[in-house]
Amino acid sequence: MTEKEYFDSQLSSRDNEENFDLKALFSKYLKSWKLFLISLIVFMVLAIIALQFVNTSYDVTSKILLKNETSNIDASGNNLVNNNPFSNSEKVNNEIEVLTSVHLMRSVLDSLSLQCKFIAPGVFPETELYGPELPFKIVVDTIFPLAYDTTLKIKLEGEDSFSISEEFDGSSDEESSMSSSYGYNRYNYGYKIEKPYGTFHIVENKNVTSENSEFTVEFRDIDELAHDYVKKALEIYVINKDASVINIVLKESNPEKGEDIINSLVAMYGQKAFLQKNILALNNVKFIDNRLNTLSAELSEVEMNVAQFKTENELANVEFDVTSFSEQEIDYDRKLAESEIELKVLSDIERNLRRGNEGATLNSLSVSSPNLTYLIDSYNRLQIDRKSLERTVPENNPRMIDIRDQLSQLKSNILGSLSTSKQSLRSTIGSIRNRSNKFAQKKQKIPSMQRQLLEISREQGIKENLFLYLLQKREEAALMVGAKQDNFTVIDKAITDYESGSPSKKLYVLISLLLALALPVGIIHLKDFMNTQVLGKKDIEKRTSVPIIGEIAHNTSGKNLIEKGDEVSALAQGFRMMRMNLDFILSKKKAQTVLVTSAIKGEGKTFFSSNMGVALASSSSKVVILELDKHNPELIKTLGETKNEFGVSNYLNQSNDSITVNDILVPVKDNANLFAIGLGSEQIDGLELFGSKKMEELMAQLREEFDYILIDSAPIGKLADTLALSKYTDCCLYMVREKHSKLEDLGIIEDVRTNKKFKNPMVVMNDVSAK
Repeated sequence: MTEKEYFDSQLSSRDNEENFDLKALFSKYLKSWKLFLISLIVFMVLAIIALQFVNTSYDVTSKILLKNETSNIDASGNNLVNNNPFSNSEKVNNEIEVLTSVHLMRSVLDSLSLQCKFIAPGVFPETELYGPELPFKIVVDTIFPLAYDTTLKIKLEGEDSFSISEEFDGSSDEESSMSSSYGYNRYNYGYKIEKPYGTFHIVENKNVTSENSEFTVEFRDIDELAHDYVKKALEIYVINKDASVINIVLKESNPEKGEDIINSLVAMYGQKAFLQKNILALNNVKFIDNRLNTLSAELSEVEMNVAQFKTENELANVEFDVTSFSEQEIDYDRKLAESEIELKVLSDIERNLRRGNEGATLNSLSVSSPNLTYLIDSYNRLQIDRKSLERTVPENNPRMIDIRDQLSQLKSNILGSLSTSKQSLRSTIGSIRNRSNKFAQKKQKIPSMQRQLLEISREQGIKENLFLYLLQKREEAALMVGAKQDNFTVIDKAITDYESGSPSKKLYVLISLLLALALPVGIIHLKDFMNTQVLGKKDIEKRTSVPIIGEIAHNTSGKNLIEKGDEVSALAQGFRMMRMNLDFILSKKKAQTVLVTSAIKGEGKTFFSSNMGVALASSSSKVVILELDKHNPELIKTLGETKNEFGVSNYLNQSNDSITVNDILVPVKDNANLFAIGLGSEQIDGLELFGSKKMEELMAQLREEFDYILIDSAPIGKLADTLALSKYTDCCLYMVREKHSKLEDLGIIEDVRTNKKFKNPMVVMNDVSAK
């Protein structure tokens, strides 16, 4: 397989792995199954506890149809009421505002005696009792603010009596001075009970038998309660914008109480509307009577004014005179326009003749003079004849000369006739204007008188219409007084939808389940988001297209070097696989010189170089490892050898050839084919010496004597020394250490690949965990 084929297969395998991202995601979640289990248990327990403290509320609904008042017809087929200035939608919105008023809700709650809350003691969770669950009813006459801090305990003593004990929660000294409990006092049903916190009496409900013999009563501020119902529990809306059907919805934990509230709300709404309509109708009758008396006197006065005006100004035939003058004025305007148009045409003809355009014809339209029309037509015919002759005869032809003479004569005649006709037209225009002005003066007085007459007549008509309208409305208002007619129809009485219970137990469980799953998922992804280290192959593949040649397992043996004959351990297997991959990838291009680098210190360059050298040497290949990391020279120590007196720095810095390659070679014990060259004892400038001729000679000699050359270089992320070695290398291995290398440093190897700074760049995953 060629190098290109290998890289293509790597990209193909990466695309296939991307298709299994979902599988990897589930695998990640599966590793944290304990976290998911704990979260599920916690949220399920919280949901169960919450459901014990939350009362389920239901939707109690009712529908009413608002009547269209304009549809009320009397026996004669006329509308009884037609004074609604608003549209149907505006009327419906107004009625919704009335139904949602706090004042109306307070009246409803007061009529149902809901300022008292009844609770069965010793029941968990606390549940309010209502209606058939109560063997008695409290009728409140007067209540004071102290009652809101007072709790009553009522105990049934027999068929006709009961006992009451009060408890006070007041915080002031005056209230604290009162005993926290008065003890039980016995009363009979119907007895008026007077206390510092209010006056009330308790009425027995003989049709109800309750299992409880003791009840707790709390007083509530009915104004605050009404406000809460309207703002939080009551919803009123139009079902269809084209209809006037109103849907009333009340959220209530006690269905029976909710139905009573809605039914009472609708009934009280109708009663208040009836009372308001009656008062309004009586006021309307009184107001209309006063207005009719005033209008009757005003109408008589206006009619007398009309008759007097016509007599004084003799306006019996004013309409005929106005029509005659208007027709005459139109005729004068028409004649004046025709004369002015003809005058303009004559002026245009005269202007064209005087310009001297010999070939042009003249327009005789709108010319009223027969003589002038004849002259212009003759002139135009000669012009046409002249143009025809010009095509066949020369200019000095007798016929051409004769036509020119005739044209000249006609031109003079036409100009003279034009002058006469224009003078005649000007006189005609002046005459028409004079006569038109005389008619205008005669007509000028008539519109003023007509306008005055119209104003008087208009005032008369308005008062007549208003008088008739008020008569009709008086009869309508009189019919409305005392007539009991609701402005709505109840379509559906209050009914409880038990399927709408909220909060729903299923919803609570579902939300708890979702939260139980979302919390661990969020923790896992937050952990990934906050992570800045490389945790696996996926992190590398997402950030660079450089192929991963292999993985080196975490070294659990505590030894820095593979021992000879060790072929079982995961570490040894990893380096054997790495050796095979190198041979397999670059089989056509012999990868003789391999540079090992990384982004930062501590990613395992020296560890990899030394063990890779052992792995390559075990296959009967002669291998040499160069130590070119001047900041952290640990290669010789890792190989278990003693540093030589001379190294690369001594070889490159010598002025003569006293130090040879053999002088700097360090044999590695127990590995006959493995050698190392240390950094040496002298200072070294990598950028200068790595590109020198001595370095080229060193690399050339090593290539001749060894099968593989491994270069343990400095980190490429911070030093430029390593870049100077690119021309000697056949392959660049970039070390990435799991849970140590930074994600941002992966951009370095991608930059190496993109800009082709090294041949055949590849990544080695180091210190990979068993998981």
